[in-house]
Amino acid sequence: MPAGNPTLRAITFDVGWTFLHVRPSVGHVYAAVAAQWTGRRFDPALLNRRFQRAWRRQNHFNHSRAAWMAVVDETFAGLVPEPPSRTFFGLLYRRFAQPDVWKPDPNLPGLLAQLRAHGFRLGIISNWDLRLRPLMHALDLAGSFDVIVISAEVGFAKPDPAIFLRAADALGLAPQEILHVGDDLHHDFLGARQAGLQSVLLQPGTPAPTARKIGSLRQLPAWLRLAGFLPSRRR
Repeated sequence: MPAGNPTLRAITFDVGWTFLHVRPSVGHVYAAVAAQWTGRRFDPALLNRRFQRAWRRQNHFNHSRAAWMAVVDETFAGLVPEPPSRTFFGLLYRRFAQPDVWKPDPNLPGLLAQLRAHGFRLGIISNWDLRLRPLMHALDLAGSFDVIVISAEVGFAKPDPAIFLRAADALGLAPQEILHVGDDLHHDFLGARQAGLQSVLLQPGTPAPTARKIGSLRQLPAWLRLAGFLPSRRR
């Protein structure tokens, strides 16, 4: 828990795999677009595994079109006669800009409303490309946040302290007055703390809130009560 229990005035969230998930999976979307382009069937589970491997092999992924193209090329290597064309990549790139590909956490609207009711300001700090802001509007989520800070727009990415400090400046708050919630230990939890923010790690499967972790967004209010940032429930 935070030392000395400083005042908490805002909560920021990571986006991908924190409150926004691909449905049903990246592999399914890849397979559908590839089938449309080639007329062949592809195994979604295989493509999902290959995507995850290609994603992990990218060092310091910058979310540029070139970086995404490298991931797509590696995912489909050996499955098609030659590297995927720019036309195919364009179809795939645009597909992931469509809101029906994405599923927001069903607990998000209620959670944000609850946090608002307690006076917290809300923000997004995300390593994402220029598709994110239009996507947030298409999903009717952009208006739920006071500040949206996107790596592709500001020129630096988590875990660089600069992106967290940009959010703090936009909120008009000191870093220690902000809690960041995300699913990546290095980029979110440790990156935020390095910048002076408080942080909690979203790690699915965690049965109950701990000093460092929550298992789902539903557990965030309980974590805030445990940390002393929300009043305890009366029994």
